[in-house]
Amino acid sequence: MSSTTNDIVNENISYKPGTFRYQDLPTDKRRKFFDNRQQELNPCLKESEIASSCILMHSDDQHKCDAEVENYKTCKRFWTAVRSFATTHHLLKNDGFPPLSQRPIWKKQLQSWIETKKLTVPDEIKPLA
Repeated sequence: MSSTTNDIVNENISYKPGTFRYQDLPTDKRRKFFDNRQQELNPCLKESEIASSCILMHSDDQHKCDAEVENYKTCKRFWTAVRSFATTHHLLKNDGFPPLSQRPIWKKQLQSWIETKKLTVPDEIKPLA
């Protein structure tokens, strides 16, 4: 490609310089970025993968995977309740799941949530001003 062609290509870029474009990453870094992003967005990723692999292994009798699927459903219900509670009590800036750094703090309440279906504001987390 000649330098004039490079100039034309650079002039026709439709995104702002400095913005991130997923497709510009090399393939190996793309996968790592994708995995990290999935973990950030889905607190039940591990449970989902376990349930999915079980269902694939036991496609003839999916009842063998009832425990894994139920664990995944419980995880989703818990984190949905945390998201709703944290948003309602102004502990999160947006309507998303808590950041990775706060998830162990919330996870301490899992057992009591399973029994009572109620959450409380953790002492380590302060409401947003």
